[in-house]
Amino acid sequence: MRERTTLILAGVVLLLAVLAWNQGGWEMAGEGLLGGLRTLVRMSPLLVAAFLIAGLIQLFLTQENVSRWLGAESGWRGIFLACASGSLVPGGPFIYYPIAATLFRAGASLGVVVAFVSAKNLWPLVRLPIEFALLGPRLTLIRLAVTLLVPPLLGFLAQGLLGHQSDTIRKSLEP
Repeated sequence: MRERTTLILAGVVLLLAVLAWNQGGWEMAGEGLLGGLRTLVRMSPLLVAAFLIAGLIQLFLTQENVSRWLGAESGWRGIFLACASGSLVPGGPFIYYPIAATLFRAGASLGVVVAFVSAKNLWPLVRLPIEFALLGPRLTLIRLAVTLLVPPLLGFLAQGLLGHQSDTIRKSLEP
């Protein structure tokens, strides 16, 4: 699975490089590739920290605890715990996706992981002050009200419809 994803991404890079070369020659293609490399260098410390955090979190996540609190048998409690923790996790996708993958590998249910990621994106408490400041309290509260049920519903739907595939999905994540 990873090899296929890597090949697809490499194909996209090649396609975009060819399109850039067609429009502006080697100068344009090189500029785009160098821009991507600069971004990689800038983001590397964050990526390394995020993966180290995910690795260290694994030390504290026993299969028994994760299964009890966040596994398929945790039901609504696991979904709501995932929603609450997702809304509290700071940082962007370089932080929360490694955490979500770590939780899933440790035995969290598919619904829990979906609820965690959904709540992180729809209810990020660390983003609320800037949202209130830029969009105003009324629009922010409307957005929160409209999205309030989405993360738990997505968690329950994912668990109900696809939860039986959790082990297959987990195996696809193995190195």
